[in-house]
Amino acid sequence: FPVGKDASPVRADPSHSGWSDIFFLGMDYPEGARVVNMSVDLAVRGRGEPRPPCECYCRFIPEPVIRLVSIDLDCAKDVSSVAELFNFGNDHLSLLKAGVIASGVIPPCVEKSGQGLGTILRRLLGRKGGFELVTRVLDIPKGSRLAVSTTLLATIITRLMRFSGQVGNQSGGLSEDDRRLVASRAILGAVSYTHLRAHETVLD
Repeated sequence: FPVGKDASPVRADPSHSGWSDIFFLGMDYPEGARVVNMSVDLAVRGRGEPRPPCECYCRFIPEPVIRLVSIDLDCAKDVSSVAELFNFGNDHLSLLKAGVIASGVIPPCVEKSGQGLGTILRRLLGRKGGFELVTRVLDIPKGSRLAVSTTLLATIITRLMRFSGQVGNQSGGLSEDDRRLVASRAILGAVSYTHLRAHETVLD
């Protein structure tokens, strides 16, 4: 089946001014939200051209599951139930799960609805089956402060919005309205992901 791909640069911030653009600070004091950011592609000097380091691939599969694969984490799982998708604490694929939910493909409102995942996927795809979501981050160590998690989340959301028809163009740039929608969903997804992970860590 055809494979769709999106890739994104990471963020470098030569001046973050104490993170004054964080939404709850910027909303209270917008004139104080002054941050300089740059979007950058990466490469090892002498080993090829710079490229966007956060990649996401998606394709239809005949099995009625959501197959999540993180290449850089060497982790994969077939999600076959809504409850499993909303379980953020039992594997290393929580960011991918958050992307599926924040993209609107499997929206938060279905968590307690009692609907089966196969039924939801059939309605989405128009036939029996599911999809495979694969992510890869190219050679960036954890704690790099390059906003890798949020950038990867936005890349997942973009790819799944294209896959589900929320964005018409399967390649190329996004319209300004789509860019704003992806950004807002990524922020909400990141906040929800962080909150749920922290909550489940306390419970454990």
